Amino acid sequence: MVRSWGWVLLVVMTMQSAYADPATATTTSAPPRRALYVELLGKGGTWGLGYTHQVHRRIGIGALGSYTVLSDQRMFTFSPSLTVYPLGVRSHRLFVDAGPQLVHLRTPSPVPEWMGTSETGIGAQLSTGYEYRGAIFARLFVMGVAGKSGVAPWLGMDLGWAF
Repeated sequence: MVRSWGWVLLVVMTMQSAYADPATATTTSAPPRRALYVELLGKGGTWGLGYTHQVHRRIGIGALGSYTVLSDQRMFTFSPSLTVYPLGVRSHRLFVDAGPQLVHLRTPSPVPEWMGTSETGIGAQLSTGYEYRGAIFARLFVMGVAGKSGVAPWLGMDLGWAF
């Protein structure tokens, strides 16, 4: 007799979930497609301000810029990038990010006899790491930067707002 009631209860529960009101049923939505963030270390050097837009479930585009003054030297960086998400579910993903890196250095002259220096160069960056994209946007990553002086390892962290 107990087995019969168990089957009846199972059938009733199944029917209730099958006819559940769509307005009250929980739905899973996709994570936000855009993010505005501050980067520490990473593509911008010591810091940067970035924006990313996910154009497809597995592909995103973005850009990051920074302006830093170290002693008297001024450094401007701009790094557009293409992001691929090879693994992950919803908000937790592995990402691979690559793109060019434009850097402009300017050192003003401390003395009137010297004009100072100014140099612009282009390099490349490739990074990979973990991304969380929910109400907040967070990344931890390692990267390699290549330019006329060679290749260097680097790391960084992004934190911002996803919308």
